[in-house]
Amino acid sequence: MSATAQQEVDSLDRVLTRLATTEETNLEKVLSRLLPVVLGQLKSPHEITKKKVLEMLSHVNKRVRGHDQIKLPLDALLDLYLTDASAPLVKNFAIVYIEMAMERSTEDQQAAAVAKLLLNISRQSGQHQHTLLRLAIVGLEGLAQATSKHQQNTEEEFAAKYAFLQSTADRAKFLDFATTVMLYQPAALLPRVMHTASQNPAEALGQLIQSSITGGPLARGPSGGVLSRGSSGSAAGPLPTPPGLARQDVSLVEGKAAPSVNVLQKRKLGILNFTAAAGLEPGAALLLYLIAAADPQDPVSRRGEELLRKRCGLDSPKPSVNLEDSALMAKLFNLFQGSVQPNMGGASQEAAAVPDDQTLPAGVLLQSRLMNLLTKSTAAANFFPGAVQVILSCVYGTTTTVRLKQQGMEFAVWVFKHADDAQLQPHSNVILQKLLQLLNEEGASSDTPTLTLRGFTYQAVGQLAKRAPQLFQKDTDIAAQFFSALSVEPPGVRAALQEAVSTLAVAYKGCSGDAAARIEQLLLGSITSPQEASRLCAVQWANRLFPFQHVPARYICALAAGDIKLEIKEEGQSGLKPPKYQPGAAQMKVIYPQLGAMVSYTQSRQAALKQAAATGRGSLDMSKPLPLQPKAYLALITFLRECRKQHTDDPKSVSQDYLGVLEHALVKDATGELHVTAIQALLEVASDSPEQCAGLYRGQLSWLRSFLTHTDATARDTAGKLCGIVMLAVKPESAEAFLTELIAGFGDHDVKKHKFEVQDGYLGGTGYVLAQAMTGQPALSKEAQQQAVVALCDALKHSQHALAATAAAALGCAGLRGPLPLPDTPTPAAASLPEKPQSSSEAAPEAKRSKSPPQEPPSASVSSTFTVKGTGAESSSPACDDMASRQSAMQRIVALTKDKDVKVVQKAAIAAGHCCAGHPVKAVLDPALEALFALGFNKNEDVLFTVGEALCFAFGGVPVSADIVLRTSFHSIATWLNSKGAGTTSEAVEGVQDMDTDSAAPSPHLNGHTESSSDSADQTAAQDQIIKKVMQELVFHSRAEVRCAGCVWLLSLVSYTGKHAKLMPLLPDIQEAFSHLLGDQNELTQEMASRGMSVVYSLGDESAQKQLLDGLMGVLQGGARKRRAVKLTGETQVFEEGSMGEAPGGGSLSTYKELCALATDMGQPDLVYRFMDLANHHASINSSRGAAFGFASIAKLAGEQLGPYIAKLVPKLYRYQYDPNARVRDSMSHIWRALVTEPKKTVDEHFGAILQELLKEMGGRLWRNREASCNALSDLLQGRRWPELKDKLRNIWTMTLRAADDIKESVRGAASILGKTLRNLTLRLCDPQVTPTKEAQEAVGLALPLLLEQGVTSQVAEVRAMGLDMIAKMVKASGPAQIQPHLADLSVTMLESLSGMEDSRLNYIEQNADRFGVDTDKLENVRVNMSKVPKLCALVKRGIGLNTRTGCARFIISLTTRQGADIKPHTPAFIKALVTAARAENSTTVQRSYAQAAGSVARYTSEARLAKLVEEAVAMYTTPGDREARLLSGMLVRELQKQAAEAFSGQASQVISASSCNFLHPHHILSMSVAPDAQRTLV
Repeated sequence: MSATAQQEVDSLDRVLTRLATTEETNLEKVLSRLLPVVLGQLKSPHEITKKKVLEMLSHVNKRVRGHDQIKLPLDALLDLYLTDASAPLVKNFAIVYIEMAMERSTEDQQAAAVAKLLLNISRQSGQHQHTLLRLAIVGLEGLAQATSKHQQNTEEEFAAKYAFLQSTADRAKFLDFATTVMLYQPAALLPRVMHTASQNPAEALGQLIQSSITGGPLARGPSGGVLSRGSSGSAAGPLPTPPGLARQDVSLVEGKAAPSVNVLQKRKLGILNFTAAAGLEPGAALLLYLIAAADPQDPVSRRGEELLRKRCGLDSPKPSVNLEDSALMAKLFNLFQGSVQPNMGGASQEAAAVPDDQTLPAGVLLQSRLMNLLTKSTAAANFFPGAVQVILSCVYGTTTTVRLKQQGMEFAVWVFKHADDAQLQPHSNVILQKLLQLLNEEGASSDTPTLTLRGFTYQAVGQLAKRAPQLFQKDTDIAAQFFSALSVEPPGVRAALQEAVSTLAVAYKGCSGDAAARIEQLLLGSITSPQEASRLCAVQWANRLFPFQHVPARYICALAAGDIKLEIKEEGQSGLKPPKYQPGAAQMKVIYPQLGAMVSYTQSRQAALKQAAATGRGSLDMSKPLPLQPKAYLALITFLRECRKQHTDDPKSVSQDYLGVLEHALVKDATGELHVTAIQALLEVASDSPEQCAGLYRGQLSWLRSFLTHTDATARDTAGKLCGIVMLAVKPESAEAFLTELIAGFGDHDVKKHKFEVQDGYLGGTGYVLAQAMTGQPALSKEAQQQAVVALCDALKHSQHALAATAAAALGCAGLRGPLPLPDTPTPAAASLPEKPQSSSEAAPEAKRSKSPPQEPPSASVSSTFTVKGTGAESSSPACDDMASRQSAMQRIVALTKDKDVKVVQKAAIAAGHCCAGHPVKAVLDPALEALFALGFNKNEDVLFTVGEALCFAFGGVPVSADIVLRTSFHSIATWLNSKGAGTTSEAVEGVQDMDTDSAAPSPHLNGHTESSSDSADQTAAQDQIIKKVMQELVFHSRAEVRCAGCVWLLSLVSYTGKHAKLMPLLPDIQEAFSHLLGDQNELTQEMASRGMSVVYSLGDESAQKQLLDGLMGVLQGGARKRRAVKLTGETQVFEEGSMGEAPGGGSLSTYKELCALATDMGQPDLVYRFMDLANHHASINSSRGAAFGFASIAKLAGEQLGPYIAKLVPKLYRYQYDPNARVRDSMSHIWRALVTEPKKTVDEHFGAILQELLKEMGGRLWRNREASCNALSDLLQGRRWPELKDKLRNIWTMTLRAADDIKESVRGAASILGKTLRNLTLRLCDPQVTPTKEAQEAVGLALPLLLEQGVTSQVAEVRAMGLDMIAKMVKASGPAQIQPHLADLSVTMLESLSGMEDSRLNYIEQNADRFGVDTDKLENVRVNMSKVPKLCALVKRGIGLNTRTGCARFIISLTTRQGADIKPHTPAFIKALVTAARAENSTTVQRSYAQAAGSVARYTSEARLAKLVEEAVAMYTTPGDREARLLSGMLVRELQKQAAEAFSGQASQVISASSCNFLHPHHILSMSVAPDAQRTLV
């Protein structure tokens, strides 16, 4: 034995002797010093030393066994273990005693040891790692309680105690083991009871020592620990492995003994609380929280739920966890699936032989939570093949549940939506087959969870069809299966199935051949299904799968359009309309099906229609049943009409099958609406091919006559036109007989004998038949024609004015063909015409019950002259007698224009116009024009438009012929032009010259009529009369309703007779008239004038167009415009009703007479001029609004000519869109949309000009402009960046603060909204996190000084509040680097303004405290407390006051607290200022605040300066007779002892000396002010 070894042995013997002689009570103290030293000797190279150490350890083991109260030195042992110099043997024994020491330690000691246990854990050997991790988990038990001490620290402070968290490897080791512990479940919570051998650490240590002495191997279990449960010899069989773990993981967690349920709960709660307190990243701790939330122990699951909600925010739109992290998704999938091969229906996992290192899948509850998370991650949807395996496991796994199946289907839908094609396509076929298999398997069950699962499955198939349509296109069985399921699935599943079927249509789009044929048959069968969902899906598929020209699809839509369910009906109706153009898509021409193909297919599907076509029209049977529902039939005919219009290759061809379809709709079972549509369609065919149709229906006059008595007025009128066309092929004698029958139906005026509908229809039919006869075909005798005219003239006296109006309309129809064939001499009836008809209220009840819809108000129209050829009317008696009789007829017609019934007036007016067009002579024109002009005072808009059209017929040059009026569905010129594609008045003018309306009748078609020799002198005089009346009188009339009439009529003339030679030279005057009417108060007048401007623009040449644009631009920009003087009368309305309020004595203030009376009553006649100025301003606003309407129309025509005006117009237009006047706002928005195609781009391009315009108007004279500018600027500033605003932000803030103090309340409200927008914008620009640092620095440098200068110091409360609020938020949002350059100005300004917001009455109360009985000190305390309110503290103002002084003191205290020792260089100046101010202060409250601030600053001042401060305090105390100084001295000393006790203790002697010398003084304030603790400290 060497000398060194002997020395070591001798030393150890002495230690052993001491241990042997140590009593049990002192053993703990001895072991705390000797045990680490003894263990350290194991590093000795001498075996004898090691044996001696082992002998001593055996002795220690025996002494401590059974004495758990004896604690071992845990910290020292950990330090020994962590020492790099420690030998492996030392570490092996040290870890054993560490484990023993942990068991004997308190919870606090165990928790404190966790940091060392986990330090460098990743570097330790595998066996030691597991032991240390288990011990660390034990140490975390102390954090299980929610009231643990760890909650007293911040996350940063807590994490700083655990150095292992800074190491990525150490942190990962801990989190992995913590996850294993969280997944572990004790035997009590598993199906089988877990049995383990019990062996305490002392027994294990004894075996370890014995093995070391004998040199035998250590008995270790699978975990590497000593004496695992596998070596205990337990007779129990293998225990079930908890889900999510491998068997070897269980051994690692259990160690030597499985923890109890309560212990395990504490450990899990400790883990959760530790991760929360340490502030671990949510993504790192997500698995722990998910596992905890699914734990069977309620406290653990609640805590897991709480942490998931608070730290991970999985329920929020933006969770804290990055769910797109592929590494995190890999962990979630591994946890869900484990490493064991999935079992899809074989033996159970427990029965199968699972290796110890294979991980089981997670439990069902945890899997359910994982699925909720996976359905929110796009990365999870692209995690293949894991995503597919999870779906299959959820659906077909042996341990799955219905809920898990539902989530699996939901995840499948998510995958199909978000997975990449490259990932999804290889697996799509397998997934589809599994989904269909699941649908077939779950069909018999009807419980709610299963139904929900089926719904998700259907949705999944639908989504898969979107992503992999190639799987479905050739196999229509899936489509048939789904449509069939719509009829059998319960309502709970049907909604999801319906959505899936709708989505499935995408897969079959573009199919062809047999697949398309099978789909067609499937849809045709489904559209007649009793199940609503089947019918809806069928029509949806028809619209989506097939092009618009597909005949079977359109037939399906027609059937759906007649469905009783609104949704199906609307879908069917949309399928019969051309598809809408989608922005961004290539615009394609819409192709309608061929009419013949559509009719043939309809007949093939409806046998009744095919039979009707085969039988011909020898006898039209009206008793036949309808083959389709009336609504469906109506939709079908409407669509067939459109097909016929679109394919106009040969419009004169007549389809016998098409006529058969129309005739079948005219049966008794059909509805009135269907009758109207069918007979109008029949008229369309007849008007295009009159001779052919006349030949086909000449034998069906009785059938047509039956529709003359229809309850619908439109049907009666259309039937009358058809009767007139059929007369082309009827023999004269048959025509005369038919006409006689019609006259007999109304000639006796007997209402009881003939219903209203019968008389009305026969009157209209007589007019159309007579008009056709006047063409000479058929060649009726003159006597027959005269008989018909006389009968119609006699009907003008009918007691029912509605029938009299119909008679007038019939005479007008005949008058279109030429002079009425009246007798040579006036009839007695003509000589005794009543001058004024009776009121329409006397009409029979049958007229009121008529189903005739209100006639569409005719618009302004254009006129043509008409001549008659071959009638023989020209060879009648002398002209004077002839004129007298015709004049009598005209007088009867125009007498009806005075009726109260609007419809009667309309019919009479248009009849007068027709008669003037057919025979433009003075005897006809004069009474007609006189009556029409008299209607200028009528306020009904429909009447005005009708009169305008009548004037156009009288003027001549309308773009319609007699054939168009009499043989088509013509109602007015405007509607007819619209049907031809001229949607606007300007388009109508352009289309006048291009219309191709062939006339089959002898009367010529005069398109774009111009003055020629054909214009008689009478007609020329009438034209001059019309122009003079409208342009010189009506449009400048003093009454608003007359100006409106003149405007409407002038618009009618230029719209429909604008190319007339009489009007073309007058275009400048017409433009001036319309420009004058733009400022009218009447909205209709403004709109018509603006439309007239666009019409004049389209008619004029280039110079006229430029002149018009210049004038409109001047009006829009508010420039002066030429105005024509309007003669004012007493009743002239100057203001709108109610806009000026009421007169002092009651009554309105709107007319010129009322305004003059008010000015006279007030004794201020000059007030009238002010009223007129205000009215002129009001007219200017109206002019801008009216000009906007005109400009919107002109903008579409002007094109590039508007280029030079855009830059000037955009700024004002942008502001006008926010005008307070809703009318101006709407009109300007209208022109903005017409002029600006890309609003955002346009605003960006003209941002500077717009901003300049708005800032200028914010300071303008007109309040409406200021308000509009504020609102517009609030919108304009949205999303702007610093480069756009750096030169303008100061001006913007200046004008905003100015607007906040506007005299107008609405402007202040708009400025408040602008201030909020500007505040948010400025805060974003000043925030260095969202704005580049340099730009944020510049923004703060511009905004903060401005707000301090103009906002905080303002005398206006609203402005000051806005400035203070903005400064407070700016300081919070900006970084230190941005605020620091302005800190001095900011602090001074804020502190100076503290007193500015205080109520001035408090100063008065303090000055007169004695009078009010108020204690001054209490009042000052109240004032200071008021200033502490956050709202008052945030508001500052220049000035000195109580709150300012106390605020300064609090600010210094806050500054000292935050900055600490950094203020040391400035402490002398602070102390000097505070002491000086305190000595000069009279207020005790302020002195106390200054003393507190001085004590706070003294904590960081130098020792010399502190000594000087104490000397000053003592000197003040010893000043004789100065009570205030002694009081201040006591305050200073008290605050020094309270806030700077450590520094103040060195100066205690001076205070004690002064206190002792003056203790008996009656005012021993000093000793009283020093607290007892301070006195004891000083002593």
